[in-house]
Amino acid sequence: MDENQVVDVIPVQRSNEAAGCLGEAGWFASGAVLPLGSLSFYRRAGQRSVGGAILFFVAFTLLISMLVTINFGAEMFSARDGIQQAYADGDIPEITISHGVAEVSGVQPFIFLNDSDSNGERIFVAVDTSGKIREIDQKRFDQGFLLTRTELHMLNPQNGYQVLPLSELHTLLSRDPIIINAETVSSFWAGMSVLMVVLAFLGISLWYTVVRLMIIATIALVLWGIISLMRPNTGFGPVIITGLYAIVPAIYLSHLFSRSGIGLPGLQTLFLLGFWVIGLVASFVDLNDTEGRPMRLWTALIGLPMLILFVVDLFWNFPSTGGLVALWGVTLLTGLTLVGLRLYFRFFADRKPEPPVTG
Repeated sequence: MDENQVVDVIPVQRSNEAAGCLGEAGWFASGAVLPLGSLSFYRRAGQRSVGGAILFFVAFTLLISMLVTINFGAEMFSARDGIQQAYADGDIPEITISHGVAEVSGVQPFIFLNDSDSNGERIFVAVDTSGKIREIDQKRFDQGFLLTRTELHMLNPQNGYQVLPLSELHTLLSRDPIIINAETVSSFWAGMSVLMVVLAFLGISLWYTVVRLMIIATIALVLWGIISLMRPNTGFGPVIITGLYAIVPAIYLSHLFSRSGIGLPGLQTLFLLGFWVIGLVASFVDLNDTEGRPMRLWTALIGLPMLILFVVDLFWNFPSTGGLVALWGVTLLTGLTLVGLRLYFRFFADRKPEPPVTG
């Protein structure tokens, strides 16, 4: 074989590993699983572009935000059926306010709420057009609402006690009559649900994506400074890339602990730092060891049952015993299987045969 033939063979072998859209898509998707138990993934990721890691991080966190928001929206919209059922069962009275006078169906006084909030403040919400309750007792309650036959009483710490004649309520709402029943309340709740879902998605996305990215970038700067003291001329790219992928197992494990009732402050950051350090060690020790070694991105499929369980648990919350055991078991099994497979391929399947001894 001459020199030209050798040159022709080597590029073909390397281009089959990750060339083309399919290889990039496989790498992108594998980021949701392989950081859990593959050191070679961290090594290879550190040699790629920072932009690709940021793109994965944004897509990953936005997907989580979307799933959390969908779950929140499903709970919000499911309450609409409960509202209609409560009216049908007579648990909530229908209210009609016409020409400044309120009419209420059912037995009165009807007390919606008589309880304390998380701050210990007493809240009172009631409807009574019979005249038995004429005002909110300010000695007993800190805030509340009371609808009487001709007035709306409001109490809160900021504005004190206020009384609004129902005739003025027509002017404020530009509506007469004002009907509060199953249809109007459920329609109002549906509109509020849409608004709340949009606001929730924006807020959750801001936290999961923007705030987390800022935190990771700040920690990366600190780690980069420390690493540069030990390894001069170290680039910032591998450091932040490792952190962007280390957040993946940190999110999984912190979710498991949270579902188990162990919500320690800073737990996710602790996991993040742990996997980050492991990934950095893997990136900077024996950095050229992965040259020519196939990544075998298909091993990420091992994590598919784990990801499905996480999504299902998000929407249907498994029972506290068997469900948690399944979540923990599948996650730990996924991590151990990944570690075992990667070690097998490293020390056995990918081991180069020693050249024959010639005498």
